[in-house]
Amino acid sequence: MKNTRIVGHYIPLINSYLTAKGIMCNCTKQMELVDITSHYKDFQNNLILLDRDNWVKLMECSTCKQLWRIDEWDKHTLYAVKLPIQSGWESFDSKSLIKEKMVMNHGGLSKNKCIWSGCNNMQLKGIAYCINHLYETGARA
Repeated sequence: MKNTRIVGHYIPLINSYLTAKGIMCNCTKQMELVDITSHYKDFQNNLILLDRDNWVKLMECSTCKQLWRIDEWDKHTLYAVKLPIQSGWESFDSKSLIKEKMVMNHGGLSKNKCIWSGCNNMQLKGIAYCINHLYETGARA
């Protein structure tokens, strides 16, 4: 019984090692939208490039075959989006996912209205704009 306990203790370490080596994936543990800005290359270690289009890449996990739409390295904030199917991947609209993530990143909405002329939407906390107008400025974080 002691050996089982010791082996069980090392399973998370073994899984981390296997994932890092591309032998095992963690796609099912990932959210639908993943900020990969700080680990852009590492995120793609176990992925196979299938196609490219207008600053995005279609990639597939070599282990589980999960499809990912990956931003090319041209932006300040880089995202990977899980795709349900390959068809139409180039035009997949991740805008609502990114806006939702931006609202979360800022801790939600404030009680103040957006400063954009004529806008009645609420500002993001710590920001003078609502999510729609902040997104229009090019912000993605």
